Amino acid sequence: MISWDFSITLNRAPTGEELDALFEAGLDDCSVSGGFTDGKVHVMCDREAETMLDAIASVVAQIKTVPGLWPLGVGEDDGVTLGDAARRHGGRTQASLRQLATGQRGPGGFPAPLIEADNISIYSWAEVSEWLRTRMGDDIPQENPDVVLADALVKVNCRARAAHREEGLRQLFEAIA
Repeated sequence: MISWDFSITLNRAPTGEELDALFEAGLDDCSVSGGFTDGKVHVMCDREAETMLDAIASVVAQIKTVPGLWPLGVGEDDGVTLGDAARRHGGRTQASLRQLATGQRGPGGFPAPLIEADNISIYSWAEVSEWLRTRMGDDIPQENPDVVLADALVKVNCRARAAHREEGLRQLFEAIA
C-alpha cells in the first residue's frame, strides 16, 4: 500500500466530543488544525490505500459518520485567478502569466479559463501548472489530478446539500458512473 498525504477542509471546527468521534471513526492517521486565522479547519491526512481516490474516499466516509460535520473541499482550491497562480508559482508575476494567457509571449496554447465574468477569469491551477511545467519548463510541483477530481466532487456534493438535493445527486452519479 502507498501512503497518501492530503488535506480536507471541514465545514466548521469540531467540538472536543466530535474530535473524539472522528478519532474513533478511524481518523487516527489524521490531525485537525486551523480555524484560528482564516476560519478554515483542515483535516491533514497520511492515509495508506491503493489509490489517492481510495484514501480520500475513506476519510470522507469517516468524517460523515459524525453528525454535523462534512467536507467542503480537498486540497487547495483548483480555481485561481492569474494573480493567485503567480503567488502559488512563486517565480512568475501576474503580468507574465497574463502575457502567456493572451499569447503575447510563450509558445501559445495557455489553458482556457474555466469561468469568465465581469473582467475576471478563473483558471484551473492543475491545468496552468501542468502547462507551465511542460511547455515553459518551470520547476513547480505537479498537481495530483485525483485531488482535483475529489475536490470537485466534494464541492458538488456541498451544493447539492445546500439545495437539499443530495439524493438526486446520488441518483445522477449512479446513472452516469
